Amino acid sequence: MTFMPSKANEPVTAQDYKRRLDDIDWAHFQTAYGRADDVPAELLRLASSDHCTAMEATHKLWCGLCHQHAYVSSAALPALPFILEVLDSANDELTVEILDILTGFAICSTLGPKGASPNEWERNLRDKLRNELPRFTVLTSHGNEEIAGFAERIVENLNTYVA
Repeated sequence: MTFMPSKANEPVTAQDYKRRLDDIDWAHFQTAYGRADDVPAELLRLASSDHCTAMEATHKLWCGLCHQHAYVSSAALPALPFILEVLDSANDELTVEILDILTGFAICSTLGPKGASPNEWERNLRDKLRNELPRFTVLTSHGNEEIAGFAERIVENLNTYVA
């Protein structure tokens, strides 16, 4: 599998990316389907230069991390930096799918389960997403309508006040 992410315009090796994934104890995090043991493998697939592999990974990550934009899982927090790295070098089609995942993160970190206040990790996720507002704001004027639309939803949700 060939590797595509770059961080801050510096090449990132597949070994470094995998090492950073391995440094996280994913068993301490959850997805919509249980323990997040499969998340690192899906993040590696997301970083693949094989378009079909990366697209398949977006679907599995969307299902597990921000299930139908109705539930965000705790594994979203450690997965976020890896997803953002791939976004930096993604083509338009992959960007749409990644922004769909990030839209789920933004929507679901506004309120916790069943409308309750967000818990600590959800607030942390939201803070990390808010730190990326300049990136998302730029994307609101992207020539691809889907990219611009998802970016607008992200910005709108991140600008919603949460106590």
